[in-house]
Amino acid sequence: MHPRCASEPPATGTAHRRSALNRSRLMWATAALGGVMVLPLVASDRWVTVGLYAGIYAFVAIGLAALVGTAGQVSVGQAGFFAVGGYTAAILVTRYGWGQAISAVAAVVVTAAIAAIVGLPLLRLRGHYLTLATLAFAVIVAVLANEWSVTGGNSGIYGVPRPVIGRHGLFLPSDYYWLVWPLVFLAALVVDNMLRGRAGRALRAARDAPVAAATAGVRAERLSWRLFVVAAGLGGVSGVLYVYWVGIVTPESAGVMLSVQFLLMAVLGGASVWGAVAGAVFVQLLDQTLVTLVPLALPEASGEYQLIGLGLVLAATMRWAPQGITGLLRRRPRPRPSTVGVAPPDAAGLVGSGADHVETGGPAGPAGPALRVHEVTKRFGGVTAVDRMSLEVYPGEVVGLIGPNGAGKTTLFNAVTGVVAPDHGTVTIAGRRMPGGRPHTLPAAGGGRTFQNLELFTSMGALENVMVGCHRLGRAGFAAAGMYLPGRREEAMLAARAGRALADIGFADDPDRPVADLAFGGQRLVEIARALAAGPRLLLLDEPMAGLSMTERRSLAALLRRLRAQRVAILLVEHDVQAVMSLCDRVVVMDRGRLLAAGTPAEVAADPEVVRAYLGDVAATGPVR
Repeated sequence: MHPRCASEPPATGTAHRRSALNRSRLMWATAALGGVMVLPLVASDRWVTVGLYAGIYAFVAIGLAALVGTAGQVSVGQAGFFAVGGYTAAILVTRYGWGQAISAVAAVVVTAAIAAIVGLPLLRLRGHYLTLATLAFAVIVAVLANEWSVTGGNSGIYGVPRPVIGRHGLFLPSDYYWLVWPLVFLAALVVDNMLRGRAGRALRAARDAPVAAATAGVRAERLSWRLFVVAAGLGGVSGVLYVYWVGIVTPESAGVMLSVQFLLMAVLGGASVWGAVAGAVFVQLLDQTLVTLVPLALPEASGEYQLIGLGLVLAATMRWAPQGITGLLRRRPRPRPSTVGVAPPDAAGLVGSGADHVETGGPAGPAGPALRVHEVTKRFGGVTAVDRMSLEVYPGEVVGLIGPNGAGKTTLFNAVTGVVAPDHGTVTIAGRRMPGGRPHTLPAAGGGRTFQNLELFTSMGALENVMVGCHRLGRAGFAAAGMYLPGRREEAMLAARAGRALADIGFADDPDRPVADLAFGGQRLVEIARALAAGPRLLLLDEPMAGLSMTERRSLAALLRRLRAQRVAILLVEHDVQAVMSLCDRVVVMDRGRLLAAGTPAEVAADPEVVRAYLGDVAATGPVR
């Protein structure tokens, strides 16, 4: 028997581990800050200044690492936001006489507002198109700064005074250093909390498997836009701190040189928050090394050679160390795939465990079918994948959808769940008409689904995968997660619910183990648990028994019978005909996108057209019991 008690959801031990990890992270961050703060006491002004610039640039690197590592967005335009923040603060202080504190706040707000406007069209792009578009933004900022009289043209704005706290002016590198670095660690803690919360988890899910995340209720485009604004705001903070130290801002602040440095900081840090801080320090040390060595090797060299050196380091990092410094430090042998997929029936969630109730909490809807598909047609070019298909599934009913390969079953599933928009016909779930092409509306209507080919979030463990399935049940966003305490209770609730879903399907492995390291059967069970986590009233399963052992199939069959007893409507696509005949109340047969037959399992099995097209000898083997 597995050591975990059958009645104890997998989230219980995980909650203790996460709490310990949070305390450990805070302890290490405090220790690291203490070590960093000692530098001015033991180093010369030159190295304190290097550390100071590393701290100033770390804000941009933290935001960029969040974009790249969590949302998968590679931006080369952060220097543009850096310049916007610096110019705004300089203009308000020197030309309008605003105080430095209020000017700093206003500069960050202006930067974030510009990012909110710019991000709407930019984030519709993907891949290298987004990268080029963000670079174009930085170029536009540099051109405007160079040509606009308000920004001082080519000369920029100078004479910005250094900050004064009380009666103490921050004139020495050590003074400013001690102001900047505590703010860096505070920003890193807040952003790290953001990315570990509900919104950050949803973005990581959308990066790993966008369709699966969308059908779990994740609206990735909105979350990406919000994170883009946060990253730009951090760029504005960096620009303000830079201008308050050097006293001048010029168009070079939005230049390619700085953009490459920012990207290198994030990449060297492995696109992680704390790695970005280390990357900022490393790049500043590298920059100082190049400034010293390049003139010795090439006496006539200028800044372009320094840029080449940074570019070569960036290319080498992406080629040989794509996970950056932190990835090299964390590298360890990859564990063998687990052979544990499901606990024995006497040890976990499905038979004799006390877990007799699966949570179902979707909207009950009006009386009538839980799912109604009416005359749905879907074409791809000249090919009609689904042709005027109609079917209904009622609460407490299991309906099997079968047919030969290429019959259009998965396309019909995609049309029902909003992954594709039907060309004709309607889909209604619990009396609610589903909009085509909007899969994030599925959970709100009370639906959950699995996929023919596994769609898992491979950067996460089993528990986090299932927590994404609970996404619609939460409300906490980046702000609540960043402050930690407001989102902590909700996180505990989602983790507990996900743990119960894993227990219900009989998952007996470590819930924090990466799903990529699980056996195929265990991965399939995680996907089913994710579909169940939000308590759907309609469950759509696309070949759920594929790749499962006989023990796992029997456990899944027992679970489906329990769900049927709880009035959950189930639409099941499955090639295991014996399982379909033993589990389903009705069977619908598709062939070449059309309805071939529908009826009870006995009626369908006796239909000559169905036998000729698909079934063959159904009685060749026994049913799944």
